[in-house]
Amino acid sequence: MKSILLCLSLFTLSVAMVAQSSPQARVASAYSAEERSHMSTQQQQELMLRAEKLCWFEGVKPGTEQTPFQMLNRNGEPVVLTEAEVSDFNPLLYQLPQEVNRCQNLVIQTQEGTRHLLIVRSSDMMAKEQQRQQVKIAKTSGK
Repeated sequence: MKSILLCLSLFTLSVAMVAQSSPQARVASAYSAEERSHMSTQQQQELMLRAEKLCWFEGVKPGTEQTPFQMLNRNGEPVVLTEAEVSDFNPLLYQLPQEVNRCQNLVIQTQEGTRHLLIVRSSDMMAKEQQRQQVKIAKTSGK
């Protein structure tokens, strides 16, 4: 009986974690229901794409002496991420620099002192991702 309860608890926790980190959930946590109601479907799809594909974290290579990047929230206020925020990062909550044709490599230092490399895709790469998504949607809606 205990093992069944444990399995159910783990399943519920995993479902909650997946739902929390989904692109739709990230858009919902970054924008109020009222803000989203004023957005077109295309704008919301673009935000979901940004939430899913804009950036990711990697380990910092040993010997990297780059000064940590100062993260800013959407309101322009400085923030320092926690390890939990890094593990479930929502790029829609922050102002991230993005170049046209080159990825940004930003060293981020957490409150716990751990350093991570945040890689932000270029706007050209995101435009290509959007084109791929549109082709994928067109193929699935045509079937």
